[in-house]
Amino acid sequence: MADKVEKTPATPEQIARKRAVKLIGYHAWLTEWKRANPEADNEARKAAWVEVKGQRLRDARRVVRRLEKAGLTVAPAPEAIAAE
Repeated sequence: MADKVEKTPATPEQIARKRAVKLIGYHAWLTEWKRANPEADNEARKAAWVEVKGQRLRDARRVVRRLEKAGLTVAPAPEAIAAE
């Protein structure tokens, strides 16, 4: 059997970047979805998010990467680091 490879723990910067990707992807989608479905309930919203989550997070990673190439970075707030 293959030996288990230990993963290195994520740095605060990596955690912040991942959180930013999730927030950008979800809230960009949610704004569009609410406009198109003003009467929909929470169950419909959750089901719709499951369907598009992969593509929307991929798009958000591209946005974050473009921002980083332009010189903008996603950095955690000092109080967020202290809370961990």
